[in-house]
Amino acid sequence: MDRKYRVGIIGATGMVGQRFITLLHDHPWFEIAVLAASANSAGKTYEEAVSGRWVFPDPIPANVRSMQVRDAALIQPIAACRMCP
Repeated sequence: MDRKYRVGIIGATGMVGQRFITLLHDHPWFEIAVLAASANSAGKTYEEAVSGRWVFPDPIPANVRSMQVRDAALIQPIAACRMCP
């Protein structure tokens, strides 16, 4: 595959969201483009948002560690933007 699909993970700070990140962070077909969670986590880096709550033995993947978490309640504008980081 020449091109990766850009994906967003809603609920990224919860256990299921964390699992999606572990599965997709190095996937050959997908690129994690957006992480979204509750307003409590919005605006923080992913590493800050899951500090003390990361449930997996492997460390937080480097490619998402510094990504800014978006507010999941405002997902419509994010979904509409094809070029958003």
